[in-house]
Amino acid sequence: MKIFVATILLLISFYIVKVDLIEGTIPLAYSSQPVECEKKLDYITVEIVAGDTLHSLFSLYPSNESITFTERLTDFYNLNPHFINQSFKVGENVLLPVYALSAECK
Repeated sequence: MKIFVATILLLISFYIVKVDLIEGTIPLAYSSQPVECEKKLDYITVEIVAGDTLHSLFSLYPSNESITFTERLTDFYNLNPHFINQSFKVGENVLLPVYALSAECK
């Protein structure tokens, strides 16, 4: 009876070691899962002065991250949908997109 119990305990311990080596802590430590870098869209409020255009606003407040003009323009119109068919007026506040990478990407 002692040999039977010892054999069962030995098989259970081998099974536990096998599962730990295949699915457990060691493969998780060495797996290379890519970190997803998301661009976080924040905005700043800017007051329009005489002579301001979209190009001048984007050049006065450049982005720290590399982003195309088209993407930045799309985000601008998502933040300010009322400017799609309207020009700027002096004294009006607009929201300009500011980009920052998530903490995992830095």
